[in-house]
Amino acid sequence: DFVQRGLLDPLGMRDTVWRLRPGDGARLASLYDVSGETPQLVESGRASAYADPVTLYAGGAGLVSSAPDYLAFLSMLLNDGLHGRVRLMTPETARLIRSDILPAGVSAGNGLGHGFGGTYRRVADPRPGGETVGAFGWSGAAGTLGWIDPSRRLAVAAMIQAFPLGAVRLNGPLRAALSQDLGLDAA
Repeated sequence: DFVQRGLLDPLGMRDTVWRLRPGDGARLASLYDVSGETPQLVESGRASAYADPVTLYAGGAGLVSSAPDYLAFLSMLLNDGLHGRVRLMTPETARLIRSDILPAGVSAGNGLGHGFGGTYRRVADPRPGGETVGAFGWSGAAGTLGWIDPSRRLAVAAMIQAFPLGAVRLNGPLRAALSQDLGLDAA
């Protein structure tokens, strides 16, 4: 109830649910295993486990969403808790969510720290389109990507449904394309 009333409804996230509504299975992307030469269907959207009753409302898993909905959430975090003219959380709370909460000397590796529900970029990524210090985001198990880069005022959401994680290279090529198209690395 809190998530629905406090976040999903005010953000207009109509496609973000814990359990698929009747008839929505046809809109859900099918999940594929792409580890072999031929992609294999793992789960059809029409026969998704997300249509089953929810037995655990987990904070780190369980929601089904769309790229526009996820982008609305990320944009609200980027805007320090503001969605249009509606304040959903204080600026301090939004910044805390996307801050590094790991203690000194503890790292998530590769120049990363960890925030509440995502990674925090401690050291700038030098690759084209690479994150600047303070960028925050997460990758889902089946290829979903979402991040915000406050210094660039950039929020990105991209979704695919392919296992295993990393079998489809999306993150690097997407960042490089954004860098080129938006001039992110231009002096």
